[in-house]
Amino acid sequence: MAEDDYYDILGVERTATPEQIKRAYRKLAKKLHPDLNPGDQSAEDQFKRVNEAYEVLSDPEKRANYDRYGTADFEGVDMGGFGDIFSEIFRSFGGGFGRRGRRAGPPPGENLRVRIDLTFEEAFFGTEKEIAFRRKVQCETCKGSGAKPGTSPVTCRTCGGRGQVRRSMGGFMTVSQTCPSCRGAGISIESPCPDCRGIGLQEDRVEIKIPVPAGVEDEMYQRVTGGGNAGARGGPSGDLIIVFRVEAHDDFVRRGLHVFSEIDIPYHIAVLGGEVEVPTMYGTSKMSIPRATHGGTQFRMKGKGVHAENGRKGDQFVRVHIGIPHKISKEQKKYLEQFEDIFGQN
Repeated sequence: MAEDDYYDILGVERTATPEQIKRAYRKLAKKLHPDLNPGDQSAEDQFKRVNEAYEVLSDPEKRANYDRYGTADFEGVDMGGFGDIFSEIFRSFGGGFGRRGRRAGPPPGENLRVRIDLTFEEAFFGTEKEIAFRRKVQCETCKGSGAKPGTSPVTCRTCGGRGQVRRSMGGFMTVSQTCPSCRGAGISIESPCPDCRGIGLQEDRVEIKIPVPAGVEDEMYQRVTGGGNAGARGGPSGDLIIVFRVEAHDDFVRRGLHVFSEIDIPYHIAVLGGEVEVPTMYGTSKMSIPRATHGGTQFRMKGKGVHAENGRKGDQFVRVHIGIPHKISKEQKKYLEQFEDIFGQN
């Protein structure tokens, strides 16, 4: 699924200041407002995208998440060099991996989004997953030029190969804008390639295995710069957005590196103290219960949470409840009545 780049939507660079973002938004909002374009569905759709982009880029926290993870709603643990793992893998099928700003020339390719489904255990301990998706790569016939073999692209007559044209705003003021003829490429195709029809791209199926480190959380995103669709006519590749979806567990809940669970303990253990067996992700472990433990008390088992690759370890927090038997024997009832007589209702 392609994802629009918010910076491209507003027409600003990734290093743009808040004031520059605000000015770009106001200019586009005024141009595309539905009241000024009655009945124009295209303008209305663009207006919505502009508002969405501005909502994210105008918020410092959302913008920081978007820049790093490809989404404004990221919440998760610090994965250290997690992005480097994917960069090395995707480097093999092309695309740059440095941050890039908006530049003159061919437009970048579309971003792609790939989902990886994980069980609770796979996300907890880490695993290896095989993913398959389709991406656009350079056409083998024309080597990405878009021109028929034996011919070459020619310099755009409208912009003279600059990819931009200047328009007078009156007086001494002029503005530069993307060339409408070549769309910023600076070249035009007079004899299009028969296989790609002048686009310079073709689809390719990618199947790779990627390592998933321990500690991945539900809805965590990872942006791989340059891992998306290749840009037409030599344009930079888009990004690949990897989305992790983690199944819930029947007995455990994760918050970051920590695990939370609940168990029932017998009444006599709560009063007298003792040891109980607690299920953990690493198997059953014994936990000491002190005397006079009340229901709802939470205990901490160190090191029973996620063991992340950066060396950090989470803990397991266990909340205890007093187990009340549904059925008791006559002998048990007798002793409970004796207990009540000895201690009284208080």
